[in-house]
Amino acid sequence: FQELSRKNLQDWAETEKDLKKIFNLKNEVKRIEGYDISNIQGMEATGSMTVFENGMPNKNEYRKFKIHISGRPDDIAMLKEVIQRRLKHIEWPLPQIMLIDGGKAQLNIAVSTIKQLKNSTIKTIALAKKKNELFVEGRPKPILLKNLSPKISYLILHIRDEAHRFALSYHHKLREKNLVRK
Repeated sequence: FQELSRKNLQDWAETEKDLKKIFNLKNEVKRIEGYDISNIQGMEATGSMTVFENGMPNKNEYRKFKIHISGRPDDIAMLKEVIQRRLKHIEWPLPQIMLIDGGKAQLNIAVSTIKQLKNSTIKTIALAKKKNELFVEGRPKPILLKNLSPKISYLILHIRDEAHRFALSYHHKLREKNLVRK
């Protein structure tokens, strides 16, 4: 087990170096949070926060959010709510990177929400599903995942997919609970 842990830390050191270079980060990258929104026509909307520390999922740190805003479905407003609520938890360590499931619009709302609530150094990125385009705060054009190293691509996809899975499972749980009540 210790050998495996040592190897993971060595692998992480290389991956972290690549992340810092790609995202122009000066500080170490120890925590990456992934976010996703799940809903059907705005009903039983949920948000998820997954946490990867040193490249590995830390499921004890995952959080789920039941979206409070109502009305017509608005993924951007829902994402804003989730990030606002997350950042109000000063007892939770801040990530160095926030990965949002979505494109340029999701990136923009995340960046503006973070700036409103914190004067922090969180680097925000968003992954659009269609072409696996990675939108990066401060960069005018997206990066195609296929142009990054396999280990970076895999890490980003893993975080995004885990956030999606976690949000969807909570959304299904709430829908089932609601169906039982009717």
